[in-house]
Amino acid sequence: MIPSREIKDSIIREIERIVKDHKGNVLEGTDDPFYDIPTVGFSSVSDPLFEDLKKIIGPEHLTPSEIYRSRFEEELRDGTVISVVLPLGKKVRESNRSNKVPSKEWMMSRTFSDTFLKDISSEIESYIGEFGYRAMTPMMSPGYKKFDLQTDPHSSWSERHIAYVAGLGTFSLNDGFITERGIAVRLISIITDLVLSPDIRRAQRYNENCLYCNNGSCGACIRRCPVGAISEKGHDKIKCMGFVYSDRSELLQKYGLKENSIPGCGLCQTGVPCEFKNPSKEH
Repeated sequence: MIPSREIKDSIIREIERIVKDHKGNVLEGTDDPFYDIPTVGFSSVSDPLFEDLKKIIGPEHLTPSEIYRSRFEEELRDGTVISVVLPLGKKVRESNRSNKVPSKEWMMSRTFSDTFLKDISSEIESYIGEFGYRAMTPMMSPGYKKFDLQTDPHSSWSERHIAYVAGLGTFSLNDGFITERGIAVRLISIITDLVLSPDIRRAQRYNENCLYCNNGSCGACIRRCPVGAISEKGHDKIKCMGFVYSDRSELLQKYGLKENSIPGCGLCQTGVPCEFKNPSKEH
């Protein structure tokens, strides 16, 4: 039997290769990537925090076993949740950093992500299958659903909370997720019946990477939000979504993007101390 550590290292290397070599992972007309090399974390499907998420998020949030069952129609008694942090590339972040409206590159990254994340998730599933184990992507499963989009937006599987369980970072004032590579990231996860050793979750508090939540010394994301959806009290999801999903025809036309492009903003994730690093390490 191949040792767990060797399999983990092999999976990490393969995920890095998949992201790096994906033919679409490049800004149009440049050699710059949409996403930099990812960071990968592992947690056990039996981690009690997964059950706690039903209280933190809502009873609709599924455990790894429940969402696994929606795909394979059987219980997952033991296995691993693999969480992947995909940092936005430097050029994408820079394009958004000094803007007062979402940049073309940032909006392109949102539309690109829809296909890209599904592509690389399928490749990761296939790679794990080569070891003789099942794997599935929650966001591509029948169990993935969104709820209360008009009043309290949440889903049956929160990638940020899953990444927290895997020890990859903590939450921020603006509801983002601050990793060691910063807050300007996308997240995906894979569930498998392959049992691997979980990583250590070192955070003592769920928001300890956020300077404002630590000692009130920042608040840059408050100033970056163009519609005042972020305050000392936190993030107003409804006001935020109202801006992101409002009529964007003029901006889309200006950028030459299709009307069905996926909306995105990211202003509060760029031009802030946590954009591409964990700022709490410096304090």
